[in-house]
Amino acid sequence: MKFSVKKIVPYIIVILVAFGGGLAAGKFVFQTKSLPPPDPYEQIAKEQKEIMGAVLPEEGFQTKIVLGDAIMKLVESGAIDVEKFEKIYAARGGLSSEQKAMLTQPYVVPLKINHANAQFLVNILWPLGITNKNSTLAESEAGKPENVNNLASTGGWTLGKNENGGFYYNKFEIIKLTPEQDALVRRAAENIFRPCCGNSTAFPDCNHGAAILGMLQLGAVQGLSEQELYEEALKFNSYWFPDNYMKMAMVFKRFEKKPWRDVDPKVALSEQYSSGMGYRRNVEGPLSQVPGLSGGGGGGGGSCSA
Repeated sequence: MKFSVKKIVPYIIVILVAFGGGLAAGKFVFQTKSLPPPDPYEQIAKEQKEIMGAVLPEEGFQTKIVLGDAIMKLVESGAIDVEKFEKIYAARGGLSSEQKAMLTQPYVVPLKINHANAQFLVNILWPLGITNKNSTLAESEAGKPENVNNLASTGGWTLGKNENGGFYYNKFEIIKLTPEQDALVRRAAENIFRPCCGNSTAFPDCNHGAAILGMLQLGAVQGLSEQELYEEALKFNSYWFPDNYMKMAMVFKRFEKKPWRDVDPKVALSEQYSSGMGYRRNVEGPLSQVPGLSGGGGGGGGSCSA
């Protein structure tokens, strides 16, 4: 029986192709089965570690904000009582030599903020925010007679000579703002929110809002631009509300593929992300769908007391 080579060749090719394809498929199946699926919890932990280094670096942030003689003037005006300050901090290990210097003499070294001193910086910028005369305070709803003594920022400020913090509201010219600087402060204040409430810094009804307002005024008289003011405000807010900004950075990384360094501080501080409601909707909402996510910023929002 004779076979035609021409007739057999096509069948041989088909068999070889099929055999080769089967080997390739088998190899693919084998390789796939040998690799475990990625662990979402391990991936989240890795992302959080990377994000913490950007949002809350262990060494802290070097800011451009200089106190100058502003805190000394608050002491002279009675808005800060150094003895009361020392009494509160005695139970916390006492004031450091640097902290005492900030309260008692001109301090011209730009502030550095980190985990260790974040609360202290709230406490020295807070009275500046409620005391210094400016149009933001003058025109804010916070200053109305029915509000001025009943805010967390005024009612909670008991470290002045007068225990009623409302007594100091918009009372002394600690920092002299030009009309242009005053307008800059107000514009920035209206765009900066904090996660503990739904109000902008232009309505400084808590210690964090008042502290940011104080910081904005220092920055303005030092010649910082509006963008620089947002950059500095984000540094302070991040250490005052560590978990919030850690999670916010996670949202930008996961859902917008944007590292924290590329996020516009003005956007991060906006009502959309940094107000209480905006944070719940645009940060907590998306992250509630991410398995394995937890806090990790070193604590929740900062305390609203001294």
